[in-house]
Amino acid sequence: MTPLTELEGAVLSEIHHRRQQNAFQVRRAFQVSPSIEWSGSAGAVYPAVARLQRRGLIAVGEAADKRATRPLSLTAEGEAALLAWASDGERAASVGLDPFRLRSGIWMGLPPEQRAPVLGEIAAQIEANLRFLDAYVQTVDGIEAVRLRMSMQLQRARLEWIAQALAQP
Repeated sequence: MTPLTELEGAVLSEIHHRRQQNAFQVRRAFQVSPSIEWSGSAGAVYPAVARLQRRGLIAVGEAADKRATRPLSLTAEGEAALLAWASDGERAASVGLDPFRLRSGIWMGLPPEQRAPVLGEIAAQIEANLRFLDAYVQTVDGIEAVRLRMSMQLQRARLEWIAQALAQP
């Protein structure tokens, strides 16, 4: 079986979690995500749904309303692929895309008088994100709340790193 891409795994996860979503609802879930890496563009989500359907991992039901939206569900193969993706320890533990980590060495190479305002601005953005997430987590279901709380822990760890970096000469 061909391994899922991160986007494909996320699409299957969303369908599995929400049950009977259509492609537009999957795309919408990505659009409202607080992560800018998951933009939910039609050019990414709809082709991923089509690929997963061609691979037999997603079943498409009959039109459920006047707009002819068709509910999506995972096939048995889709459930197995999702579990394999979720259980892949090497990929799950990968540092993967982390824009903060990629930039950290550059920040530390700045003279302290340049580093402080850059890190101050980033810290302010993180604090704003945390305020948003703190309110948003109260409005979501339990599974999404777990995901958001993990994001919040990461953001708090970044704030801690910034505090340490600002203390260095």
